[in-house]
Amino acid sequence: MLASRWFALGTALALASQAHAEPPLPLLSEPSLPVDATAPEPGSGTTAGTGAAAGPFTLPQAADSGTVRLDAANFPYGVVAPPPEPSGRGWSITPSLGLELLATDNLYQSHTNRRADFVTSVVPGLLLSVDTSRLRGLLNYEPSIEFHVARGEQNRVDQNFNGQVLATVVPDSVFLDIRGAGATQAASGGYAPQGLAVTDRNNRVQTSSVQISPYFVHRFGGLGTVQIGYAFQAVSQDIGGNGIGGGRDDGGFTPNGQRYFSDQDFTAHEFYAVGRTGENFGPLAFQTRLDSTSYDGTGVLDGAYRRIASVEARYAVTRTILALVEGGYEGQRYRGVPGIEISEPVWAVGGRLNFSPDSWITAKYGHHDGFNSATVDAVIGVGGRTQIFANYAERLTTNAQRAVDLLAATTLDEQGNPVDSETGAPTAQPFADSFLGVQSNLFRVRRGAISVSQTWPRDRITLTLSREDRQPVSVEAGTTAFSQRGTSGSLTWSHDLTPATSTVGSVQYGRFNSPGSGRGDVFSASAALVTQLMPRLSAFAQYALTTRGDDYASGRALQNVVLVGLRQTF
Repeated sequence: MLASRWFALGTALALASQAHAEPPLPLLSEPSLPVDATAPEPGSGTTAGTGAAAGPFTLPQAADSGTVRLDAANFPYGVVAPPPEPSGRGWSITPSLGLELLATDNLYQSHTNRRADFVTSVVPGLLLSVDTSRLRGLLNYEPSIEFHVARGEQNRVDQNFNGQVLATVVPDSVFLDIRGAGATQAASGGYAPQGLAVTDRNNRVQTSSVQISPYFVHRFGGLGTVQIGYAFQAVSQDIGGNGIGGGRDDGGFTPNGQRYFSDQDFTAHEFYAVGRTGENFGPLAFQTRLDSTSYDGTGVLDGAYRRIASVEARYAVTRTILALVEGGYEGQRYRGVPGIEISEPVWAVGGRLNFSPDSWITAKYGHHDGFNSATVDAVIGVGGRTQIFANYAERLTTNAQRAVDLLAATTLDEQGNPVDSETGAPTAQPFADSFLGVQSNLFRVRRGAISVSQTWPRDRITLTLSREDRQPVSVEAGTTAFSQRGTSGSLTWSHDLTPATSTVGSVQYGRFNSPGSGRGDVFSASAALVTQLMPRLSAFAQYALTTRGDDYASGRALQNVVLVGLRQTF
């Protein structure tokens, strides 16, 4: 799988481009509204990423008066309303055209079937931003059209896009939020979590997700705010598709012939209502939410649903310490083997430490999705140049659901890359990560990650450690379920040589257990040079080395990749 640019290289290229061009508008810049509303908490352990059920309200701040001030940063789906005054920036449309040339000595990262190949990729692009009094948003669309010289059957079109748009239908009352994302990943797993995953076309899964949500917001003075809305969601996951001139779907099998993935798709209809108290309640804050999502899809999502009703309370013990408690009831159903029916109370207790508006820790322990678990979210600033991000959560979900859940928990930076809507930290898209395999089943997913980033005038260094464990709960008929786990670490260093030229270096190591590769490990190292040749012309060159071993191969597979490219904006 050849992505047009991996995240760190794309970021460096964007920074280099900004040296000669005015950057595009940021997406949905957060308004300062007198509304006591807040954001879903990524990884909150509730029905993540589904409208009002995406998580309890966040960031209550104890003001000097002792009241709990709920931030106006976000409501479900990211934004309550644009600023009341028009920005005057209007529309910005930036088309581009990229050409990428890749050479590799081991196309399939195979120990025994080493095949060299040369790949030409044509990557048209469209960066669309809008910032008016009624419409605000950003779309970054970069499909990759690949042509293989030696292995013509591997020709393919990969759809890569991220977009979010908020429309004001009735000022201060009615809004329409539209979001979408698309990317590819290796179905078998066993590849470096971040970076170039060059592999067989029939081992690639194309994921596309979209969400359309009209909603109504009303504020009752200092008493509180209510939001009522509907969300239409659609996700498709296709393996081996989008081949130029057609192709076949023979992926999703282990070397022993066991099928672990088949094409997935669903549509969902969500209805939700959220009520949040205002500043009149002083140090005490409440949120009540009702949410019902019904699925019409394949496999375990055929006739599935998620329903929850809950009340959460937070109390500002001091300006720094907040206590929280949540109670409610949930119902969930999934079709598979065995069928899953959950109908039971949910609860959570925990607290929050606010060191500053941009530095805090939230921790909870409770019962949801049929099990007890803990949730931790943190962002901590150290000394002005160092930031620490941490997250741990457990949830009951599928690979297809995770794709649409991500839409509600993220916003986009000015280049169209997803970032956490609460912390601003770069967010890895689960449907673009090839470390663990893609399965069609329902899992209990445990995921924890911590990253430390240090920023200097010309350098940025990021160290990331992550661990994910997936335990199958219900299996799609006709497939086999596998437990998966993976632990990985990466170190990335970008350095600005000049205002127009940057270098990016990265090393990664991970140990995995995936359905398509069994147990194994992977090491990857890469170095890249990114430069601005002219105000609208960028160039980059990258070398990457990957070595991996697993249960299904004797010895280790070594792959060398050289990638060069040009991108012209218009």
